[in-house]
Amino acid sequence: MWRDSPALRALKKCQSRAEIGAPGRPLPLETLALAVVLGLTAVRAVVAGTALLSPDEAYYWLWTRPLQLSYYDHPAMVAYWIRAGTAVLGDTALGVRAPAVLGSLLVSLLVWDTARLAFQSRRVGALSAIWLNATILFCAMGVTITPDTPLLLFWSLALWSVMRLLRSGQARWLYVLGGALGLGALSKYTIALILPGILAVFLLFPALRPWWHRRHLYLAVLLGLACVVPLLLWNLQNDFVSFDKQLDHAFAARVDRPAHHFGEYVASQAGLLTPLVFLFCLWGMGWALWSGWRHRRPGWFLLGATSLPVAVFFAHHSLTSMVQAHWAGPAYVGGVVAAVGGWASLRRDGWPHRLFIAAPILGLVLSLAVYVQAATALLPIPVKFDPLKRLGGWDDLARAVQQEREAHPGVFLFAQKHDVCGVLSFGLSDHPPVFLQSWRLRPSFYGEEEVAVLKGRDGLFVTRAKDDGAHLLGRFFDDVRLVRQVPLSWGGRPTEDYNIHLATGYHGGLFVRGDGFRGRKDGE
Repeated sequence: MWRDSPALRALKKCQSRAEIGAPGRPLPLETLALAVVLGLTAVRAVVAGTALLSPDEAYYWLWTRPLQLSYYDHPAMVAYWIRAGTAVLGDTALGVRAPAVLGSLLVSLLVWDTARLAFQSRRVGALSAIWLNATILFCAMGVTITPDTPLLLFWSLALWSVMRLLRSGQARWLYVLGGALGLGALSKYTIALILPGILAVFLLFPALRPWWHRRHLYLAVLLGLACVVPLLLWNLQNDFVSFDKQLDHAFAARVDRPAHHFGEYVASQAGLLTPLVFLFCLWGMGWALWSGWRHRRPGWFLLGATSLPVAVFFAHHSLTSMVQAHWAGPAYVGGVVAAVGGWASLRRDGWPHRLFIAAPILGLVLSLAVYVQAATALLPIPVKFDPLKRLGGWDDLARAVQQEREAHPGVFLFAQKHDVCGVLSFGLSDHPPVFLQSWRLRPSFYGEEEVAVLKGRDGLFVTRAKDDGAHLLGRFFDDVRLVRQVPLSWGGRPTEDYNIHLATGYHGGLFVRGDGFRGRKDGE
């Protein structure tokens, strides 16, 4: 009988050792885990307030001016979070990122309790929280604000609510699940990838199958759908352009060397998780899926079903299209819990166990090194290989643009890339609108009236030097000339150059003025 299998006997022994101590009295490992989680949260707060915003973060900050139901690139949750942070801490780097710092703390606690419930072990819960915080991927999400930040929280909340439902059988956890999935859809469309794993557990395991005959399941579904009404309304008003954009972004960019891109994808996952954690996570995902089904443990199966298929999906996707390294990030929530809980149930010794002990230690060291580099740029990493270089030099560019604004009073600002719009508007003290060349949909961060008054005025065009599109502006202005080139640097090492052009006598026709997808240009 499976109840007498060696794996389960070992797990029971592990649990009995883990639960030593009176109720309410923390185990030494729990004290260590709490210290790690709270200590890293404090470090994240310092880094979040010290490092300059990345272009993407500044762009998402623009989404709050004003808030919309949704946006072309992503749903609106990241903008709501940023607005909440800046309402308390102002338009500062810490104000923008504070929700990410608090979100990382909540995710740590959710993963902690999810692991405890799945394996009925306080030790596994505490160790899972440590492992999660030992990944560069999670540490990065804890100090940067992107749509992945709220996605990770609601993904974790969905897993936790199913574990709670399995443990208690109380219908209220279905509503928490419905709300988590709905709010996850307001964060990023990737939340859809968790649905097959959750549905599989509800379909395949007797513990959850009866809910199909109860109204609570369907009311929870309605709650989730109610959460996504703003997203659906915005897309309905704009020809579902956001859905089209995401599908195009995910599937249209074909790759020429599939094997090369697959290798890059695997290497990126190992780098973001740290190599040892990555290998243990892959093992844990497979172990949870197999052992959960074999031993009829729906909690274990859930961990594998919401992690391994997601990782495999993106690995296969990398053979045909471009895949960004962080896209598969949510899969490792269940992967980390499965790795720690699975290994604890097997209790292996020898060099594999020494690698298991070393994995979070190495991860924490590397993660702390990333934080030091993000805040100081002191580590002598060649710029070519340092992804944090995107944090450097934007304050220099903002100062140069401000000097040109003072030299040419009354000019407006515009750019050909959204990232420049964000860093300039955030970096300048008066947070002026930075208009974006657009051919489909006017950005949300300036209005029709602001575009309407630009004709006849002079503008400053700010662009990356190697992508300079100033030669295309001739028919929209009387004259366009280069007035300054600004070298950006990271830790004293040059990264790239930006050009500032003075464009005089705007004729109209360059910016979208009207509302909606394919809104009219200001020259029409």
